[in-house]
Amino acid sequence: MDGVSATLRVLPEIVNAVNGQIEVLMDGGVRRGGDIIKAICMGARAVLVGRAYAYGLAAAGAPGVTRAIAILRADMERTMNCLAALPSASWTKRTWNVPRDWPTTS
Repeated sequence: MDGVSATLRVLPEIVNAVNGQIEVLMDGGVRRGGDIIKAICMGARAVLVGRAYAYGLAAAGAPGVTRAIAILRADMERTMNCLAALPSASWTKRTWNVPRDWPTTS
């Protein structure tokens, strides 16, 4: 899979292609809470965090999962604070520095 585009990079194109007919869930490429916020901003209805869950489980069992999710949540909150705690309904591509050559959702 070395030649495929990053999940966040193609997300707007996918959201545009489905044209509201289905909800888009993003899975893959999530390393930080900020990635989750970006994906929601770019049109994902939800973001799946299986990698963090699996790493936490492998490292420390159920407490590791709890810790991994807590780390993601804390980073999401930090990211939202950097955005002056804007309500999620106001997030758009303009909220983020999205490169001009990335596909748009509208």
